Amino acid sequence: MKKFLLIAVLSALVSFGASAQQGVAAVGVNLNFSPCVESGASHNPIGLAAKFQYNITDGLRGEIQAAYDFKKDYVSVFTGAVNFHYLFNLGERFQLYPILGLGYGNIHTSLGDLSDNAGKFLFNVGVGGEVAVAKHFAISLEAKFQYMKYFKRVPISLGFAYKF
Repeated sequence: MKKFLLIAVLSALVSFGASAQQGVAAVGVNLNFSPCVESGASHNPIGLAAKFQYNITDGLRGEIQAAYDFKKDYVSVFTGAVNFHYLFNLGERFQLYPILGLGYGNIHTSLGDLSDNAGKFLFNVGVGGEVAVAKHFAISLEAKFQYMKYFKRVPISLGFAYKF
């Protein structure tokens, strides 16, 4: 099942990339702060993400996102997800959108010669907002609940994107 999800996410990346010239809305990066909901979980909540956004229709946008939380206390986290945004235009420069997504998460633990990976299916649900600050540049703020079995967190992202 884990390999199937990874293959599905990678296939979506390739298909979005292949049609990039027609419908790409934006490419960008996010600065993430992702605290865990469970008590006692130890990982660095700070990370970076790359995103590719694709306009499916005028109001629906698909997004491929790959994120990495930097290593702390021998634990690092990688996630890859396909998210969907339904865009509500609230003026010329501002959009508000709900977020719904599926993907794959990998929690890597290493201590000396010992190493372990825990791959898990993930589910995202949240809300975001985007402000166009120039013709081809936008800033976004997102908050979502991210569920992985035994590992729940609330990523809050500040994003920067180049819009085509």
